[in-house]
Amino acid sequence: MFALVDCSAFYCSCERVFDPSLEGVPVAVLSNNDGCIIARSQEVKDLGIPMGAPFFKHRRELATQGVRVFSSNYTLYGDMSRRVMACLETFTPDVEVYSVDEAFLSVPIPGRGPGQALDGTPEAVCAEMERRAREIRARVLRWTGIPVRVSWAETKTLAKAASEWAKVRLARGEEPCVCLWGHPERERWLRSMPVGDVWGVGRRWALSLEALGATTALGLAALPDGLLRSRFNVVLLRTAMELRGVSCLPLEDAPVARQTLVKSRSFGEPTGDLAAISQAVATHAARAAEKLRAEGLVAGRISAFVTTKRFGAGPHRSGSGDEVLAEATADSAALVGAARRCLERAHAGCDARGVPYRYRKAGVMLAEIRPVGTEQRGLFPAPGGRPASGGRRAITDGDTAAGRQRRQALMEALDAANRKYGKRAVVVASQGAPEALRRAREASGAPAWEMRRERMSPRYTTRWEEVAVVRA
Repeated sequence: MFALVDCSAFYCSCERVFDPSLEGVPVAVLSNNDGCIIARSQEVKDLGIPMGAPFFKHRRELATQGVRVFSSNYTLYGDMSRRVMACLETFTPDVEVYSVDEAFLSVPIPGRGPGQALDGTPEAVCAEMERRAREIRARVLRWTGIPVRVSWAETKTLAKAASEWAKVRLARGEEPCVCLWGHPERERWLRSMPVGDVWGVGRRWALSLEALGATTALGLAALPDGLLRSRFNVVLLRTAMELRGVSCLPLEDAPVARQTLVKSRSFGEPTGDLAAISQAVATHAARAAEKLRAEGLVAGRISAFVTTKRFGAGPHRSGSGDEVLAEATADSAALVGAARRCLERAHAGCDARGVPYRYRKAGVMLAEIRPVGTEQRGLFPAPGGRPASGGRRAITDGDTAAGRQRRQALMEALDAANRKYGKRAVVVASQGAPEALRRAREASGAPAWEMRRERMSPRYTTRWEEVAVVRA
């Protein structure tokens, strides 16, 4: 049996955990640079505010309705997500983290094995699984303060369908705990569920399926296998089989091997200043290097890119440059240096008419990623970090075993210092002054290229200076 545990309005729920005054109050969370509404509490949904709506179009309406609006606080949301997943692992070790606010669990069907006390009838199993769902929901709420929906079924696709049912029940004020296996209203729900809402069925497939008469989840499950294979592909065939109760998607107990790693962010304000953009790219490269080291990986290729706003005043341009590293590495200094060289090739100050470009976004992408220890060492590294043949560059102080050990020890000390004293406590010099980078949350003290987050709440769980204070 699979369970899908889905956090209800996760970003809004995280804001409410540390601010009790938000309970029962409409809450909305904005995207990067406070652009669009990406999370809504049920109260905001009831007001008819659509998901993804531009904030500036609804600013007055939100203020009139008393909606509390927050900038995205990804540090807080990521930490709260880890706490929720750790709580779920107390029920079973078989947990697949599907997204920041969703996870699949797998447990045996009760009453189906020798010596089981449960009679094993569909009704009894359904009642037992819904009891377990209520237990999971209560523990997660008690330990983390995050409300969740819990839905059970014999396949992951059906568990997703049951989660949609749980969402409807929650909107009606009912308990959002559903077991679709053995439920007397299972067929009625699948018949009422639009085929476009089925997990894995996109808009284009939904239109094609509707043309064949399969307008609901039950209609998709009833289509012949030969028709699905010939008109679509094996992926949709698996979806149909899952809707029939045949499990085709096992629980993924190991993360998929990473092929690329992208770190980018839109600027708070457009800029054409190469120095400011270079500082942003250096910061993204350093963050990517930290991610590699945390996952035990190295990268053999890096690219940097910049782009302007596609629509609006001024000329549009997107540029990129890449470089193959002499040796795959996760060294922050090496990756930052390579990223800045790539940026020099990607950046242009103005167009052919002399009109300056105003860049809105920059970032880096790492490729040729592999586990540390499997990288190919250079046989003839270029001396002094100068370019080698084929555009390759050597890593300074990394040409010998002793040099590599010193660089590794330096990176370990860098990570340890940032863990102890907070992110960006120690940085590569080209990123800028640490005290300015650590003030990135405040609009006045942040670098010009940092995201605009004027409504951001404190990072209660990861910063000592922002921890919640309770006065009796």
